Amino acid sequence: MTVIVNGRPLDVPDSLTINALLAQLDLTQRVAAVEHNGAALAASERDAVVLRDGDRIELVRATAGG
Repeated sequence: MTVIVNGRPLDVPDSLTINALLAQLDLTQRVAAVEHNGAALAASERDAVVLRDGDRIELVRATAGG
């Protein structure tokens, strides 16, 4: 199936959760915020959300600096 991650299509396996997607992208420790189809998700919700074909995911990474 295909999901849209930060505006780009990405083929992923069926029944993938948000946390599994983050692991697949090697971003588990670097993502500060996740939006699923326009709704912000708390970190505690990410493992319960199973992706579906066409879902839109926005990932925001934390950066250091001033």
